[in-house]
Amino acid sequence: MSQEIVTINPSTEEVISKYSIVTTQELDSKIKKAHKAFGEWKKNINNRSDHFHNFAQQLRKDKEILAMTATKEMGKIIKEARSEVEKCAWAIEYFADNGESFVEDEITNTNARKTYIKFSPLGVIASIMPWNFPYWQAIRFAAPSLMTGNTTILKPASATIQCGIEIENTANKAGMSEGVFQSVIGNSNIVKDVIDSEYINAVTFTGSVKVGSLIASQATSKLKKCVLELGGSDPFIICKDADIEKAAEGAVKGRFINCGQSCIASKRFILVEDVKDEFLEKFVSKTEKLKIGNPESEDSDIGPLVNFKALEKIDSQVKGTIKEGAEVILGSQRIDKSVGYFYEPTIIKNVTPKMSIAQEEVFGPVAPIIIAKDEKEAVDIANDSEYGLGASIWTENLDRAEKLAENIDTGIVSVNNVVASDPRVPFGGIKKSGFGRELSRYGMLEFVNIKSIRLYDQLFSQHHVE
Repeated sequence: MSQEIVTINPSTEEVISKYSIVTTQELDSKIKKAHKAFGEWKKNINNRSDHFHNFAQQLRKDKEILAMTATKEMGKIIKEARSEVEKCAWAIEYFADNGESFVEDEITNTNARKTYIKFSPLGVIASIMPWNFPYWQAIRFAAPSLMTGNTTILKPASATIQCGIEIENTANKAGMSEGVFQSVIGNSNIVKDVIDSEYINAVTFTGSVKVGSLIASQATSKLKKCVLELGGSDPFIICKDADIEKAAEGAVKGRFINCGQSCIASKRFILVEDVKDEFLEKFVSKTEKLKIGNPESEDSDIGPLVNFKALEKIDSQVKGTIKEGAEVILGSQRIDKSVGYFYEPTIIKNVTPKMSIAQEEVFGPVAPIIIAKDEKEAVDIANDSEYGLGASIWTENLDRAEKLAENIDTGIVSVNNVVASDPRVPFGGIKKSGFGRELSRYGMLEFVNIKSIRLYDQLFSQHHVE
């Protein structure tokens, strides 16, 4: 078994770096260090807030280096990589400014002299994160959790090892206490050891349904809480009264951001019959203008897929859909650049709700078009999925949009905009998109002990049940 991880630039196919996998002893030492750091870190939320402001400033100071690291490791175009770092800084500042109020003691009235609810951090949280947003997905969990007073061990994806290391380096440069945020280098084989450690108190995971199920099984077998974010197949519903120009712009952004490699990317385009021709014309026209190329170039709109396996999978999904009877409007081919894992932005029509591409998660620049006779059928199609992460609705009638939104089975709905995570609102899904929430106050409360404390003047003896 290899004790080394090699990272590859998906644009050039060149080896970037080689990393030694953490040994059992090294892993145990890091986890114990996090446990020790927790004892001091949890004590003073004002100190944590100060550290967070320094952390955000340091992220902005190092933005260019951090962004280029992500671009080289997983192919994210440089302008999107910069935005990712900026978003991390914003989230950290948000929790620095608001975290204390989110976990203040809650006073309530009972027959006791005083009753209050206290939110206490759990301890060391294991964080197992993917490669597609290597900074944001780590910070999306870590910011609320660390602000609550927990410490964390991050296992970054094998494709983006250096991004994980850079988060720890940035935290250390910002003066955060040693052991509060640590990254460990390893493959999937170290995950069980992390979860099984007596010093790990809870687990968070973002990734596939298959792996998430295993993570949940391992965590719950040790009676440890877990939060899972397992991707989605987000519907993009266009009603008959939608502003088609704006919807088409949103469709390009929602589908092709990060080369389509996003859990909350728009993945099923459900058009009401009345608008299909106008929308498709504009969607195709705008998609054709996207520039595919070197992700380090300021001019590029779409870079490569993360690796050859991802390229093969998306190509297979497209070919399978064509065999099922769908029709390609645009794209559908690998791009021959001699090197690199590039794929054309692709739009496919005549897709039915039961086709594979409408049921599976499509992690690449491919947009399947499904036609519905009206908004009710569009919602029914949207809900006919094992996923339930996000959805977007496009209509000029906000009263109708509100009713439609309430009937869609997802954790997030956005009207007249693409789905995007935001530190001010909870993020997470239902069904096979996982459970639990990140961000907002609810993200802070995922990894706390919600403790009820009642103080009595005298014994009450009228209790007849527990």
